[in-house]
Amino acid sequence: MPIEQTLIILKPDAVKRALVGTIIETFEKTGLKLLAAKMLQPEADVIKHHYPGTNEWISEMGQKTLSSFKQSGLDVKKLLETDDPLKLGTFVYERLITYWQEGSIIAMVWEGPHAIEIARKLRGHTIPTLAQTGSIFASYSYDSSVLSALLGRVVKTFIHASGSVEEAQREIKYWFGNTTFPKYKREVDELYLK
Repeated sequence: MPIEQTLIILKPDAVKRALVGTIIETFEKTGLKLLAAKMLQPEADVIKHHYPGTNEWISEMGQKTLSSFKQSGLDVKKLLETDDPLKLGTFVYERLITYWQEGSIIAMVWEGPHAIEIARKLRGHTIPTLAQTGSIFASYSYDSSVLSALLGRVVKTFIHASGSVEEAQREIKYWFGNTTFPKYKREVDELYLK
């Protein structure tokens, strides 16, 4: 059975906007099971090492910025003084670390069938203006790569959700160590997991 665990992190703006309960309720109503949660205010190095941080990963973030500007019909080189994906990605990476330090975060582990895919669909596209109707981002944000770059910050994606089984395993171990999560049954489990 495809039972998975995924890491969800509510970033500082989710906490500041009092969206924590709404987000947790959205995941719970879908049938995902909360296994662990903790609130903390991580140091820059902790945030930095949450991400892969490789040149390939940084360039990929820069490429996303280039694509967003192209879709908007704006000249990224004129506005940001470069169109080099690595430089643009570095700009994003540095600002991500600053963004995560704006306040407390909540790191959570969720479990369920297809938990990774479901969590990402519930959250929505990482650029809120492109998020699917009904997703959390579509309901609670209007941010974009262009808007954030023009303001000298990153897109405020107030929810992180693991993108693959491998990423989830790495991130859960990073944030929770070798914790053994409690097992408990719910009515929804009896309905769908028999």
